[in-house]
Amino acid sequence: MNKEEFLTAATVAAREASRTSHLLAGITVAQAALESAWGSSELSTSAFNFFGIKARAGRDWIEMRTQECRRGMAVHARARFAKYSSMQECFEDRDRMILQLPVYAEARSVAADPEQFIRALAQHWATDPHYAEKVLQVYHTNGLDMLDSASAEVPIVP
Repeated sequence: MNKEEFLTAATVAAREASRTSHLLAGITVAQAALESAWGSSELSTSAFNFFGIKARAGRDWIEMRTQECRRGMAVHARARFAKYSSMQECFEDRDRMILQLPVYAEARSVAADPEQFIRALAQHWATDPHYAEKVLQVYHTNGLDMLDSASAEVPIVP
């Protein structure tokens, strides 16, 4: 999947998930782009997991090597990640987790503000201390903020 194909598919999935969750579609696409290397990561191609969502009890999973940041140092380990049947299923699960898990209460409280939302989400979503800035850079430099503006029906052109 190239960047343009990813943006098209992710925009559709994010908008559909957003219809129910009311979370910002542009931030969802930016987060997926960063986490999945624009849909080219092994996790996204093998398991339709575009957010690095870890496996939970009762769900299909795939075990893969991952890099986490611990005490400021990159550490490689193996972890079990959730396996999905489609991009849409993954995007809907991401939104459901954010809306239901207590750890994301702060993110929910600022969900209408892209910068505050991703900063609050990043505190528990990722171990990278620069995660929020990286997502916001993808969000702004690729025009994904247009998905969250009044002209949200305008398609993204990479």
